[in-house]
Order: sequence, then C-alpha cells, then structure tokens
Amino acid sequence: MTKGWFKVPGIRPEGDRTLDEQMMGLAPGLAECKGKTVLDLGCAEGMISREFALAGAGEVVGIELLDSHLEVARKVCAGLRVHFVCAHLDDYIAAQEKIVQHDIVLALGIIHKIPDPVVPLRFAARSAKDLLLFRAPANATNGIVCSKYFGRPCNVPEIMKEEGFTEERLIPGVRGEAVQYWRRAR
Repeated sequence: MTKGWFKVPGIRPEGDRTLDEQMMGLAPGLAECKGKTVLDLGCAEGMISREFALAGAGEVVGIELLDSHLEVARKVCAGLRVHFVCAHLDDYIAAQEKIVQHDIVLALGIIHKIPDPVVPLRFAARSAKDLLLFRAPANATNGIVCSKYFGRPCNVPEIMKEEGFTEERLIPGVRGEAVQYWRRAR
C-alpha cells in the first residue's frame, strides 16, 4: 500500500503525520460539534472526519482528491455518519451551483496546496454557518499564506473579516501550524 498523509495503524502504517499530531488544537471544535454538520476540506484518510463523527457530529462531509486516501477513509469511517467526495478542491468549488452551508468547516493545511489560495478560503468561509477552523502552514507570516506551487498570496485575516468572521482564538498545533478559530459575526 502507498504511503499516505496519516499513519493509520493496521491499515496504512506509513504516513507523514499521526492522528495525535493532527488533532492538536482541535479539542474546542470537537467539544461543540455534537449534532452539527461538518465539512472537512482536504480530508486525506478521513481520520479527523472520523474524530468529529465520534464526537457526535450529525453529519460529516469530507472532500479529498486522492482515491487511495478515500479508500482508507471509507474503512476508518465505516458505520459513521461520514460521506466522502473524491474531487480536486478547485473542481469541487467550481461545480457548486449553490454553496451548501455547514455548521463547522475544517480547512486544515489545505489552501496553500491550491493555485490561488483565496478561492478555497472564500469557499470555506462561505460554507461555514458558524465556525471555521483553519490551519496554515508553519511558514505563513502575519496571516499571509502563499500557494505552495504558484506563490500567489492570500491574506487570511483580511479575507475572513471581509467574509464576516472574527478570530476567536489561536491554538498552537503540530510543527508550528497553529489552528485559528474564526467565528461568524452574529
């Protein structure tokens, strides 16, 4: 089996990250997900989606490009209220005739992997009814995230404020990648 993003014991032992690492900073989000809908953008092998489902989320939707990751995700989330879509995030966004809102949106380490990071960040914000959990790469400076391959910048605080959000908290996470909690202004 190929190496994945997550190390999944018993299924995919080779991966870049452990679940414990990736859950750093997510406890407050888990604590408020009971009965809520969650959108997980770039869900990889579905391990974080699974944790939100186990914490009581009413439904979790995970979007992932790699079918090999989703094969694992479907195994680890079997029997849970989790649904996966195999699509490149840019294509998924472009195909949406109307944005479906979810109570909580997870944009954890994904926007910098898209040619124009502004597009997935705005989509994530517009998809969030209440809360957006955002994780930027460790090299983001002063809220500026650049596309990994194209260098296009994205000013996260500016865009989130334009979209009607206030930063609620910042929690240190794995490898210098802090988790930002953005709450939609009431």
